[in-house]
Amino acid sequence: MEIHQITSARNEKVKRWRKLSTRKGREEFGSILIEGEKLLKEAARAGWQVRSVIVSDEGIRGLEDLSYLDGVSVYALYPSTFAQLVDTQTPQGIAAEVVVPENKEGYRIRGEEPVLLLDAIQDPGNLGTILRTAEAAGVGDVWLGAGTVDPFNPKVVRSAMGSLFRTRIRRVDLREAIPELKKQGYWVVGTSPRAERAHFDCHYPKQTAILLGNEGKGISAEIDSLVDDRVKIPMPGQVESLNVSVTAGILLFELLRQQWTEI
Repeated sequence: MEIHQITSARNEKVKRWRKLSTRKGREEFGSILIEGEKLLKEAARAGWQVRSVIVSDEGIRGLEDLSYLDGVSVYALYPSTFAQLVDTQTPQGIAAEVVVPENKEGYRIRGEEPVLLLDAIQDPGNLGTILRTAEAAGVGDVWLGAGTVDPFNPKVVRSAMGSLFRTRIRRVDLREAIPELKKQGYWVVGTSPRAERAHFDCHYPKQTAILLGNEGKGISAEIDSLVDDRVKIPMPGQVESLNVSVTAGILLFELLRQQWTEI
């Protein structure tokens, strides 16, 4: 494995990688910077193209076999330069630029599995946890409505822990996406504390789309008007609401429980 040494922080490649810390830069180059060998392996296994691997001089010794990345260039940086690129306080010594796959499917769903719709989820940690929870529950498509945090934000990437690479994520206009889902036979269920039914009293058909709203404001009135049904999670304790990622887990695994019961 040949390693190319970069000694200047003003190198053009370093400038490019630094730009990937911003949404504008990620959209300009169509790629993201991921950190750590575990995430690198997850991305490669999921079929994401690895454009380049970046290591710090200190991280070279612990570098594992990268033969699974045949033909990918590896660049070594001074530790101080490498630290400028990554988002964590204790860098792991390896990062990579990976290409974000293009969505060419529009609003089409491949099968009949559940879909998760998110209306203006703003916290990166919440979105990352939701993506991981959705994958665990068998959800392949997560659609992000207006106001939702960039799914390739470094904090989202870390908290999703690899699920980002295996989930079909699309940025959509929910005002258009929900009617399109209905045309494909999907039943769209929203959440509301004012709903008449508890989430476990609702029968969810195989083609169900769960809609979750903003952490503070919930689902916007315009988007809420498009749903087919609404449910609430009973809370006998003295709390007003649950974290949206917890809500996602409760609802998605109730869907899964009902589907398993029917098998």
